Amino acid sequence: MARKIVLFAALLFAALAAGGGYVVWWDYNPDGMSAAFYVEKMQYAIRVIGSPLFAVVGLGTLFTMVSAFLARRDRPSFYFLIGASICFFSVALITRFGNVPILNQIETWDISSPPSNWKELADKWWWIHNVRFAVQITGLSLLIWAVLGRRNT
Repeated sequence: MARKIVLFAALLFAALAAGGGYVVWWDYNPDGMSAAFYVEKMQYAIRVIGSPLFAVVGLGTLFTMVSAFLARRDRPSFYFLIGASICFFSVALITRFGNVPILNQIETWDISSPPSNWKELADKWWWIHNVRFAVQITGLSLLIWAVLGRRNT
């Protein structure tokens, strides 16, 4: 029963994180945005969804790793869960060392006068987000495969 609960939590938090990434993928592309709108939108997102989204990434990673440990005797599920854990841990690292430094800069910008290189930084953040989202979807897919292919043990 413990394994099912932990696997459920892994799936729930990983899906919430991937869903957040999906929304960002559709709504935060800087192409076609004015500098002021982009800065205001990003600063609002940093305040409102930044911490909760990072928390669900962390929880999804933790529960997936625990699920892998609990599935160590169920080799097919174990390997999928290890792969998912690696993906989710990579997402956390990409966020921390790729996106967050740029977000920290955006947080300091004045909405009425963003820096002249705002688009360059926005495009870099966007590229990193796309890489992160691809890794996140890969991890979620591996986690789903682990759940669907799992033996009743």
